[in-house]
Amino acid sequence: MKKFLFAMLAGMIALGAMAQDGKFTVKGTFEDVGDTVSFMIKSTSIGKFAPVTGQMVEETFDLKGADEIIIGGWFTGRNYSEKGDVTLPAIPGETLIISKDANGDLCLGGSQFYLDYNEAMKSIEPADKAAEEFVMHLRNELEAGTSQEQLMEEYQEKMPLLLKDYVNAVMDYVKAHPDQDAAAALIAQLPDDVDGIEAAAALLTDRARNSIAANFYKKNLEKAKKEAEEEAKQYSLEGCPAPDFTLMDINGKPLALSSLRGKWVIIDFWGSWCGWCIKGIPKMKEYYAKYGDKLEILGVDCNDTVEKWKNTVTKHELPWLHVYWDKEKGDNPVELYGVQGFPTKVVVNPEGMVAKIIVGEDPAFYDFLDEKFK
Repeated sequence: MKKFLFAMLAGMIALGAMAQDGKFTVKGTFEDVGDTVSFMIKSTSIGKFAPVTGQMVEETFDLKGADEIIIGGWFTGRNYSEKGDVTLPAIPGETLIISKDANGDLCLGGSQFYLDYNEAMKSIEPADKAAEEFVMHLRNELEAGTSQEQLMEEYQEKMPLLLKDYVNAVMDYVKAHPDQDAAAALIAQLPDDVDGIEAAAALLTDRARNSIAANFYKKNLEKAKKEAEEEAKQYSLEGCPAPDFTLMDINGKPLALSSLRGKWVIIDFWGSWCGWCIKGIPKMKEYYAKYGDKLEILGVDCNDTVEKWKNTVTKHELPWLHVYWDKEKGDNPVELYGVQGFPTKVVVNPEGMVAKIIVGEDPAFYDFLDEKFK
């Protein structure tokens, strides 16, 4: 469920180049675009930006296979991130015409694929909007000071039902349009779940399953399989020796996990860019003060610059040990522990065995500590 939440906030993943070259054309008429509103078209494979300078745009891309087009800064309706961006499939040989409907939402036209895809997106709109509004509700409540424990309880109670409605909406459309390329592309909107994607793909005809549009969900399927393998690897570590690693600490000196043997250690995989990591700092500090004589926390900063890492540690006055994961050199604890989401907390007992792995800012982590140390 947490992965779906992150996917809702982050949007679709970028696709690599695939077979079948060709020209892809996108057209649009943009009325009432103010001076402060930006708009761009970007092909993720060729990195081309086309800023709108007037009310009409027409751009042709020489795509090296199926790709994605990112349209930003204009549409403010359903499905889009807070920056107003939307990501759409771009297929060689097709023409996409974009406009606004009466409600100001995105409307797709052009070749038959986009007429169908517009219908497909409209069919899942109610379920998609309900899930998005719930996510925004959680964000707003968190900003207003509602406790993470309370929000997590609400999330666990309501999100599975919203997710089920969303998945059912996608499946219903695919079932009703099994030979449609747009239905194949729509499957890419499903959460990264191997069983769910394969079940949807099984509803397609052989022709649709082998169309270029199917490459969108196939890329997600590959990603989901890899994540499932990494997740299985991660949780298989519980009860096993904790893989050792050595990274540079905040003073530029090497610090090995094994040097902390003899005490309970919490390996906290985090980053300054991770909202839930930052929101969890007060609770982490509370429990470090509560059980600091029984455990040590080793923060492993991921995907930050050294400067950003050090500034964040200083800003939030984090009192525990810190090391920096440099992707270019040294050990790779993210791979060793199969980290898929942030924060991830790995509890290592005094004998150096992995006792517990918890992904996300989950109250279960603090319940575990209370059970162990009270």
